[in-house]
Amino acid sequence: MAAAPASSVIGKPIPRVEGRDKVSGAATYAVDVVLPGMLWGKNVRSPVAHARIVSIDTSRALALTGVRAVITAADLPQKRVGRALGDYEVLCSERVRFVGDVVAAIAADSLETAEAAAELVDVVYEELPAVFDPVDSLKADAPVLHPQVRSYRGFPEDVPADLRNVTSRLVVERGDLTAGFAEADVVVEATYRTPIQHQVYLEPYNCVARIGEDGRAEFWGLNKIPFALRNELSGTLDLPTDQILMHAVHMGGEFGAKASPGDAPAAYYLARATGRPVKFVNSYQEELIAGTPRHSAVIKIRTGAKRDGTITAWDAQVLWNGGAYSGHKPPLFNGNLGGSNNAAGWWTIPNVRIEALMVYTNNAPCAYFRSPGQPQTVFAAEAQMDAVARELGMDRIAIRLKNLPSDTFAGQAVQRAADAISWSSAKPKNVGRGVAVGARGTGAGTATSDVTLNPDGTVTAITALPDQGTGGLTVVAQIVAEAWNVPLDRVNVVHGDTDMLPIDVGSGGSSITNSAGHAVMAASRKVQEQLAPLAAQMLGASEAEWLDGAWHAVGSSAGRAISVEELATEMLRPGDERAHGQVTLAPDRSPNQLYCGQAAEVEVDPETGSVHLLKIATVQDVGTIINEIGHQGQIDGCVVQGIGLALTEEIGVEEGRVTTQNLGDYKIPSERDIPELITINVPADNLGPGPFNAKGIGETPHVPTAAAIANAVADAIGAPLYQLPLTAERVLEAIERKGPTFVQAVFDC
Repeated sequence: MAAAPASSVIGKPIPRVEGRDKVSGAATYAVDVVLPGMLWGKNVRSPVAHARIVSIDTSRALALTGVRAVITAADLPQKRVGRALGDYEVLCSERVRFVGDVVAAIAADSLETAEAAAELVDVVYEELPAVFDPVDSLKADAPVLHPQVRSYRGFPEDVPADLRNVTSRLVVERGDLTAGFAEADVVVEATYRTPIQHQVYLEPYNCVARIGEDGRAEFWGLNKIPFALRNELSGTLDLPTDQILMHAVHMGGEFGAKASPGDAPAAYYLARATGRPVKFVNSYQEELIAGTPRHSAVIKIRTGAKRDGTITAWDAQVLWNGGAYSGHKPPLFNGNLGGSNNAAGWWTIPNVRIEALMVYTNNAPCAYFRSPGQPQTVFAAEAQMDAVARELGMDRIAIRLKNLPSDTFAGQAVQRAADAISWSSAKPKNVGRGVAVGARGTGAGTATSDVTLNPDGTVTAITALPDQGTGGLTVVAQIVAEAWNVPLDRVNVVHGDTDMLPIDVGSGGSSITNSAGHAVMAASRKVQEQLAPLAAQMLGASEAEWLDGAWHAVGSSAGRAISVEELATEMLRPGDERAHGQVTLAPDRSPNQLYCGQAAEVEVDPETGSVHLLKIATVQDVGTIINEIGHQGQIDGCVVQGIGLALTEEIGVEEGRVTTQNLGDYKIPSERDIPELITINVPADNLGPGPFNAKGIGETPHVPTAAAIANAVADAIGAPLYQLPLTAERVLEAIERKGPTFVQAVFDC
């Protein structure tokens, strides 16, 4: 696959093609959709964490002027739904399992009326014992949250019967763990914890549903996988897929969260009950109480090492706090998280065992968040490696270089990141430095693109790629411009709905450029081949071929060429089928990972425990960068979200009740919290699988950030830390105790 020529639009800092519409207000988001006769929907949510529903009385709500419908589970088909595991209901029928679970839904003339009506629905609950920590949820005396879970659609058969409240078990084993620990000179044990973290997208969840006179359901909503959502709604609503249309709208961010139906099923049933369109818009309080945030985790690690720093054995158990339901996750890893595999880092350890359990608790159900599961396990693995280095009296960089695979970029990434923050220079008092490494592959999935060369020489590309704010549509436009050798302003990218194309994988898993990009290139090639006979006719040749951005004569007329604009304006008329092509394909997923090394420098106030970030260096091996601005934006965004996980972000929960119910209490990093960010992009020896050898970038730099910061803080205070976020209180406690926050044991063998 040839690299892009130097004169191309590839690699240039191209502004967003949809940017003007977004800043001018012309871009349509679901919340902007206003339909004739539209009603407002509102949910009635449980105030208790676990209870039987004794009765629901909707009479007072229905009597309120302006209320058009109130529905409960009694009005709906009795079924459990979910992406992979069918374990939740559209509306709870017999039991609620977290504070915020939905028991009824209301449609009213205004949002204010719907909210008032929600307060008038009388629900009698019989409270049940609840459990909020995955460790407690596994105990023999813990309440069973889903007694019939083994009968649910999609429940994994490999989950042992004696594991209570477990929906998925992932085990990774290699070598002989017993023998590995027998070889060790030192064994280190520790337990680490990470918080529930919200994605904090700017636009809260919202959707609109309408049912046409022919019974066809239409949806406008926030979802990064519209074709998969259409299929899921088909099963939930008992509608054939051709009776469901997912309209294309912009999204105000999602970071992995917006893949579930949300309120779309309830909106549909309310629309059916009233004969009018229905819109739901969550408040941010609802987002924090009942969104689908990042899983918190309890990670126990036992590591054996020789005196020279060689890791001989690594035993890890990961307990994921899955919340009340697991149905919001896809079938990947049998409903577990891919990050479970990284609980032993990327070290070349001969004897490893990782067991990861997805555990029910009476918290809000969790789902995906950028690089699912990896920041949690990498924090634990990297903190553990620092602990081993301290016990051995070994340099923290040296122990990593000794155990990282020598045939990858990993070791170089760590060393170059450390050098970028002057790792070996003298440190001022209360300053610490930390490093960590992450890796992630470039995702792939089936995508479709529809390309047309227009009579005026412009190119129209239809893509079903959902726009969740990452700049994917701009990347597609650049690839089309490169594929046709036309200026970017001659490319029109259309954000297609589910009627316009047959299938698309959607956005996520670092797959956008690879999937959508290859699809639009393949569709372009198809049209170029179809138009070759016209080009040959114009050239007076027996045949022509597309080469280097033009059609070239083959045979006796070789040396002559015709441009896209010349052929289009001379030979094409509107509707010419030869100028149109549609291609569906599934690009390859490369085995090559993108490695990222990060180093952080911090200053800690020993009197207050507050942490001040000084600098973070990010080093990664990259493929061809399609858009310089977008590429750097993804790196910076990854780091900033990692800073939040490391230092400030945590959904506080007390006995199942969320205590951080607004963004004033839930603190995300602001401009003042962002240190000097150093980025070093190193061209990879191994080519990326995307167009022009591009690699994914949207998740990898997020993986090691919290780990690097945590290790830097531990270095600054001279004491280990075991729980994120590193609040001033937790840091101060560690300083005062100069010991572990959680159980740790270090002993000679």
